[in-house]
Amino acid sequence: MKQKNLIYIFADQWRSSSVGFVGEEAVDTPNIDQFREEATNCDQVFSSFPLCSPHRASLMTGKYPLSAGFFTNAKPGLKVRLQDHEVGVGDTLKKAGYQTAYIGKWHLDEPEVNHEEEPVSGARNWDAFTPPGPRRHGFDYWYSYGTYDEHLHPHYWQDTPEMIQVDEWSVAHETEKAIEYLEEKRQPDQPFAMYLSWNPPHSPYEKVPEKYLDLYKDKDISLRKNVKVENLHHHTGEQEPYDKEELTLATKRYYAAISGIDDHFSKLMDYLKETGLYEDTVIVLSSDHGDMLGSQGLMGKHVWYEEAIHIPCIFRVPGNNKETCHTIMASQDMMPTVLGLLDIAIPETVEGEDCSSYILTDQEDYDRVSFIVACPGKATLVEKYKEHNLDSKDFGWRAVRTQTYTYVMSLGYDIVADKQRHLYNIAEDPYQMNPLDVEKAENQEIIKNLEGKLTNWMKEQKDGFIENWLAQD
Repeated sequence: MKQKNLIYIFADQWRSSSVGFVGEEAVDTPNIDQFREEATNCDQVFSSFPLCSPHRASLMTGKYPLSAGFFTNAKPGLKVRLQDHEVGVGDTLKKAGYQTAYIGKWHLDEPEVNHEEEPVSGARNWDAFTPPGPRRHGFDYWYSYGTYDEHLHPHYWQDTPEMIQVDEWSVAHETEKAIEYLEEKRQPDQPFAMYLSWNPPHSPYEKVPEKYLDLYKDKDISLRKNVKVENLHHHTGEQEPYDKEELTLATKRYYAAISGIDDHFSKLMDYLKETGLYEDTVIVLSSDHGDMLGSQGLMGKHVWYEEAIHIPCIFRVPGNNKETCHTIMASQDMMPTVLGLLDIAIPETVEGEDCSSYILTDQEDYDRVSFIVACPGKATLVEKYKEHNLDSKDFGWRAVRTQTYTYVMSLGYDIVADKQRHLYNIAEDPYQMNPLDVEKAENQEIIKNLEGKLTNWMKEQKDGFIENWLAQD
């Protein structure tokens, strides 16, 4: 039997509600909407750590982010990167005989400026050239960069430190490179696996081609009903001084980037259909985390609200007719699920589960939950914890998301812990505008059950958060 190919596409900072067919927001995605009709929409998929690098580490290794060594982004001042010994999906696919390719944003390598002031590659700030070898974790064809948000003037590296600078929207260019790889670089008699990582709709929101901005120029849009414009800030308190008009414009630009993604996604799908690859390829379309865009008075990500943790995820498996999968899945489940769909053995290092049966059959598991983590990650904060003989990884918040509830245990982002519990009935209050009273007896029974699940998981993970939590009693 011919082995299926794999194309895994994921955008950055794209939330699950910002897709046309979902019907919650005024964003146009006609091509993705059509793709959804030919695929399985997994409508309960979550980022296990709603931040770029931690999700990516989990996606690549099948481990929970902290197990993979990620408590924050790969950034200057911190020695955070995907370690060479980790067994990744690229390594596994290559071992199984696949040609492997990675195109776009990587953000799993340590910034080069941590080691030299002016790297020969030209990488600056958070960016890095990842050289051929173990740091690429099994991906042979490489057209990538660490992290760089100049979407209209991106750059890349291949197998030398020579930077490739481009004057084209990154989504358009990377899609062209993906088609070029399929057309010219791979061997047609061997299965391939390609990961394509688009940076938009990640901020800065204005860095989108005019043709997509024009789609929303005269369009009236409504902000989500849980948006609070007053005192807009990030999760650590930094102010983001938008007024309603400015926030509406930012939201339009965010939608414009998603419509641009939709356009280029269509170009790639058209190529696959024209060449006969569409029916030989498992295709996944997803993201790494969402974007608050003013919901709950917050910008960015790194919080437990649906806009940050709930991500789009569509699987197309040729010949599969299931329309929707409702089983909860998360970042660490992506690697084993993809391998399960391709009938490839799953490495013992993987902590996630193969959820392919929920995609391929009518079976659902409504008892599955998602455990979600966030930790203080600013280099200055990390140092502050160290000065007090504390580990920043053991603070922040931990959460469990079920089909009905989100329950959060929070210690905050300071050396003086601020112990709080939060409970939301997502089924009845999807915008999380009415948190449940944690002191009510009826809610305490729910909390007891969910805190038990979360505590047991933290103990299995040897997560130091639980010790700090108990120490506050």
